[in-house]
Amino acid sequence: MEPGLLQWLEATPLAASVGASVQVIAYLSAAHLLGFTLIMGSAIVANFRLLGVFLPACSVQEVTRPAGWAVAVGLVVSLTTGFLLFAWRATELAANGTFQLKMALLLSAAAFHFTWHRHVSRSQAAGTRRLRATGALGLVLWFALALAGCAFILLE
Repeated sequence: MEPGLLQWLEATPLAASVGASVQVIAYLSAAHLLGFTLIMGSAIVANFRLLGVFLPACSVQEVTRPAGWAVAVGLVVSLTTGFLLFAWRATELAANGTFQLKMALLLSAAAFHFTWHRHVSRSQAAGTRRLRATGALGLVLWFALALAGCAFILLE
């Protein structure tokens, strides 16, 4: 990202307000984690269903559609709060390798979930192998993101 843009972002009144208040940072961090908890819980349910180990009496679509909506809501919450937490120290975070990994995994997991995962889970012709492979890869991506988030917090 362009350094001038990052510096401009840090200088905005909104970013300055966030950075000036430990209480605002704490509330945003809590909301960020709640959003991610919604993402992870929903992704776990959806992917375990694809693996065939959770709710086998329900159709794939009965489980993955509501879970997909919950992932979307969690992403809106996490992206909104994450952007606000990023804005007040954008230059520092943009240069952080662990943060960059976290963002790459977020993009990968979300793109996979809303493209291939959605396609396979809605397909009437998807075989057991394809469902299970999709569920396994979905779990790997979301858990890798969670681990990167933990590493980012621990290494800060």
